Amino acid sequence: MGHRELDVASFRAWLARARTEISRSRQRLNSENLYPVADADTGSNMEATIRAAADAVEHERSTELQVVAEAAATGALHGAQGNSGVLLSQILRGFADGLPENLPKAFALAHERALKAVADPKEGTILSVARAAKDAAANVTQWGSGIRRDGEIALAAWKAARASTLDSAINPPSEAARGTIDAGAHGIELIYRSLVAVLDSDAQDLKDLPEDERTSAGTANQTRKSDGAFEVMYDLANISEAHIEILRTNLAGIGESLLVVGDMKFWKVHIHTDFVEESIAFAKEIGSPDNIRITALEVDNCRSERTLITVANGSGFAELMRDSGVTVIEAFNSRRVAPEEWVQSAASGHEVILIPHDSHGQSSARIAAERLERMGKKIRVINSTSPLQALAAISTHSENIEADFASEIARMEAASQQTSSITIAYAPREMRSGLELVAKGSVIALKEGVVLFFGSDLTEVALKAILHTVADSSELITLVTGDDVPEDLAVNLAARITQAIPSIEVTTYSGGQAWYPLLIGIE
Repeated sequence: MGHRELDVASFRAWLARARTEISRSRQRLNSENLYPVADADTGSNMEATIRAAADAVEHERSTELQVVAEAAATGALHGAQGNSGVLLSQILRGFADGLPENLPKAFALAHERALKAVADPKEGTILSVARAAKDAAANVTQWGSGIRRDGEIALAAWKAARASTLDSAINPPSEAARGTIDAGAHGIELIYRSLVAVLDSDAQDLKDLPEDERTSAGTANQTRKSDGAFEVMYDLANISEAHIEILRTNLAGIGESLLVVGDMKFWKVHIHTDFVEESIAFAKEIGSPDNIRITALEVDNCRSERTLITVANGSGFAELMRDSGVTVIEAFNSRRVAPEEWVQSAASGHEVILIPHDSHGQSSARIAAERLERMGKKIRVINSTSPLQALAAISTHSENIEADFASEIARMEAASQQTSSITIAYAPREMRSGLELVAKGSVIALKEGVVLFFGSDLTEVALKAILHTVADSSELITLVTGDDVPEDLAVNLAARITQAIPSIEVTTYSGGQAWYPLLIGIE
């Protein structure tokens, strides 16, 4: 078969193979992770990122190479995890930008985009490998006469990348990493090797890099001074270049390993810092940071925080849950959440807890959990099917990472299941409740999909449903108001509840959810 050209079919095959190779090598890459922080997560981060890119390609049905490459780059950026994942997303961005011209241009822009993202470039890293591949791809065109096929170009680029990766152990980015090949560099070598495997069926010696004793033993005893106590990542949308430059300048003064990549539509921000609140506050000065992930970086074999992820169907819910230290997927206007969103939101922590907010989210979370398990994460999905059950589960979360995982899951499950949820809505069409006809637009109280009561007055219908559901053991009623409801709704209803049941506590929040003027939780 010999050398092939890079077309849509081979590009799709490349991303699929790269995903498999990175997944297969995840643990080794984690063990090689000594720079910039020896936190043993480079393999996991690169796997999450390449998986996001490959999944995006699978969902893109176009037959145009440019469109498919663009999908890969966008998917990688949105799914990027950690320093290495962000740089990998820029490698794929370079390919998307360069492929319309040719493959050497793609390798050149892959290096250029990654280099541009790094404030303080170091030798012996992803950047070194990307540069070596770029130079080799450019040199291929100088080999005698004739046009070179993409398979030849990819082979030359990978051989140079392999040599650069091996050199990273001799010329490392830090003394603490001397003697071990750089994990990020190795990940890019694997990805470029996957391209050769797809384009050049005659290529020989596509073997794994030699594994030295230090790498085999892992990094449990490796220590180094951290360049920040925490890794902070978040997303920003619809922010101008000028404002991003202000953010970049502000962040550069409070941390290291700073990466800010993307475009006006979507930005990914990464920094290692001791000043978590300030790093997020700077972002809030120019926009609304989303998908905030904070990971503790310990000096000795540092490990990540336990990661909680939930879905918010309103701005008030989003703010409330983020204030509780939870990563939030925004799904306003009753948007359904895809499994890929759970996976992309999963931070580098070994322990991940997914907390759905409806029955569809429960299904997508379980699909995502299967993928996260294959990535080596300890994962559980809380059996919550309403925002109030999710909120109850989150309220029991311990900020202490040393808290027993199983015990915390048990507490969260119990809190969720002990919460009865009532949804107050407007009938979207004429319907029946038992033998009675419910007119379109009537106020209805739903519990587990069944209409409990209906009428014309929102407060009266809600109060009837509460009095019907509350038990002698109930201690707390939570009222969450939606978008565009009367300001005094919660106050008046709380007063009516207290009058009817003086012993019960009532709390109110503004959830900002669409479609449902009131959500009620009874614990």
